[in-house]
Amino acid sequence: MPSKNFENADLRINVLLFFFVAGAVLLAGKLFIIQVLNHEKYKSIAQEQYWDSQNIPSKRGDILSKDGLPLASTQTYYLLYMEPKKIKDKYTFVNNTVNLLSEVKSNGDLKKKVELADVFQERINSILRSDLIWAVVTKELNPDQKNKIMDIGIEGLGFEEEPVRYYPNGTLASHVLGFVASDESGQKVGYFGVEGDLDRELRGKDGKVLQEKGALGDPILLGGYKKLDPINGRNIVLTINRSIQYMVETKLKEGVEGYNAMSGSVIIMNPSTGNIIAMANYPTYNPSVFNEEIETVKGLEDPSRKDLERRNLSISATYEPGSVMKPFTVSSALDIGKIMPESTFNDEGPVKYSDYYIDNWNGQHHGVQNVIQLLQKSNNIGAAWVGHLVGTKDLTDYLRRFGFGEKTNIELEGEDTGSVRDYKTLTDIDLANISFGQGISATPLQVLNGFNVFINGGELVVPRIVDKIVDEGKEIEIPVKSVRRVISKRTADTMVELLVLAVEGGEAKFFNTKNYKIGGKTGTAQIPFGGKYDPQKTNATFVGFFAGTRDISMIVRLEQPTKSIFAAETAVPLWMSIAEELANYFGITPDKVPQSF
Repeated sequence: MPSKNFENADLRINVLLFFFVAGAVLLAGKLFIIQVLNHEKYKSIAQEQYWDSQNIPSKRGDILSKDGLPLASTQTYYLLYMEPKKIKDKYTFVNNTVNLLSEVKSNGDLKKKVELADVFQERINSILRSDLIWAVVTKELNPDQKNKIMDIGIEGLGFEEEPVRYYPNGTLASHVLGFVASDESGQKVGYFGVEGDLDRELRGKDGKVLQEKGALGDPILLGGYKKLDPINGRNIVLTINRSIQYMVETKLKEGVEGYNAMSGSVIIMNPSTGNIIAMANYPTYNPSVFNEEIETVKGLEDPSRKDLERRNLSISATYEPGSVMKPFTVSSALDIGKIMPESTFNDEGPVKYSDYYIDNWNGQHHGVQNVIQLLQKSNNIGAAWVGHLVGTKDLTDYLRRFGFGEKTNIELEGEDTGSVRDYKTLTDIDLANISFGQGISATPLQVLNGFNVFINGGELVVPRIVDKIVDEGKEIEIPVKSVRRVISKRTADTMVELLVLAVEGGEAKFFNTKNYKIGGKTGTAQIPFGGKYDPQKTNATFVGFFAGTRDISMIVRLEQPTKSIFAAETAVPLWMSIAEELANYFGITPDKVPQSF
């Protein structure tokens, strides 16, 4: 019996020892997690208990044009807050404040005033129903608006300074710039354009003031005090020429409205460096009056229209480019030795591919034609013939090498890739269609950047919208980046000659400049809808360049012009009008020999 009692005692001791050791291990593990793994987390919690923290906002960097003038900057505006405990007559306070704010922030727009009145009525009543002792009523009041509110002197209202993004030139380059707005956490963030793509560079880092506080949360008079200075954002200098940008936006607006188009885009580049000289879209918007109060609470009146106004159509609107793709088909065949400019084909009528017939855009046929005439007459049958000489694998490979189906990697947020189908999925009719620009999608920037390969001698270059970044006086130059060689210099030079002939002998000749040799190609692309193409709805495009200097290229794209559906009667005259202004601005020497009659 004693032996059994000793055994039971040993068992109890072992069990107690096990729990003691296990508890010690768990405690040690917990201490390890707190003191080592989550050290920073618990340090932060402790600091919050004994230190009062206030942010010092950093200044967002400026965005400047090529000549150093501000396109986007930051200025001091004011936040309006209310303190419900100081309000004696809530009914009078609500009425007076709602009327005053809707009047001040509507800028004389009666419809907007009514909408804002509803917004402020709901917001102020919601604050009064809560237990808040301090709450924001509205933000981004300019000094004049602040003074008007102060002059009335409504008790319970107060102001705090806040840095606000503003755009001194209104709508100028709005799609290039993007805008700044509050995210879900209330932090100011850049959206779209340079503001979105380079948000980290522009935003900087907020500073902090840390003040030691007592058990009741009050600052300790002789307690600790720490200050971390903010790091301001960097300035961004663009390649955009402000004067050219303004001229292009003015001309584009006139063109879209004059030809009754839904939208339009113009991009001007330097083909060798990839520099964007101007990039414009219409319709446009003013990022300075981005009004979150109405849009967040009331919703957009016409969401599709607002989206259209804010999207940079130059980089995000993919479309079937149509006949502007024929030079890419021709250059691919030239580069692999399948054709020469003098090579001929028979254009005697519609041609059948995979049980489908293709025809020329105007239904006309011209018998024996060469490659020069193919481009001049924008011949679909000839383009399909060339495409089949190249073949599905090689043609799609060349198109991808030209940059189609991938982002150009321009430093703008919101770029689309477009699409090039896998060659293994293509039938004969698919290959024919792609050869003249159907069944493939691209952005205006991709099309122009692809054309730049012809003009600069065969290299695909990354489009360059940022010239340099300035950080506390130190300039960081952004280098020119070549992606790859696409075609030989010989092929590129041949394409320049062919594209000059295409303008001089094609439909663009009716609007051609008198003094300058222009190379280029039109594209009138029917818009697919419901599985078929609508012959009365088109995208009209003209891509061209000054052949003498080869340092300026430009694309004009109009969406669904109704005054005329043809690019030669819409996009071409708009392009030529802008080109004349460019020639005068840059002092381009005339290089066209006058014809004598």
